[in-house]
Amino acid sequence: MLKDENRANEADAEYISYQERNKLLWSLRSEFAWAGKKIPESVEIDGEIYRLRDMVRDLGEKELPGPDEAAEIRALIPKLKERAKADEELLETEKLTKAEAETLYEETVGLLRAAMELKDKLEGKSGEKSVDEFKRMLNVQKVVDEKRFQELIKSLK
Repeated sequence: MLKDENRANEADAEYISYQERNKLLWSLRSEFAWAGKKIPESVEIDGEIYRLRDMVRDLGEKELPGPDEAAEIRALIPKLKERAKADEELLETEKLTKAEAETLYEETVGLLRAAMELKDKLEGKSGEKSVDEFKRMLNVQKVVDEKRFQELIKSLK
């Protein structure tokens, strides 16, 4: 068991390869990268800590937020997107271990999901649109993702 743990620690300490980095970036840039991902418990932006998971859950339990809360959430959504973009740039440019890259990727997609959930809840949507609409969006995204994947393959050759 100890040998397996050492191998896992060594693998986590290895730096991410060019191909692995591109795979994470490609996945992150797909339209539904956030689908099924966990919203971070909290995030610090501009010195302020936001309890994102609680915020999304609380907003889902209310019919409509008050005007002050809605304004705060509207101001937070662009900050979340900016933070996700900054994390994406770090993932693209920094020398990272596999563990660091995976953690950064998970945080980024979690922030994107939080921004989407908050936006949808402010607009009165129940998070995801109807099942048929969601299926249609997934089918469209599959085509877009396949085209991106083909471009990635061509660029690697």
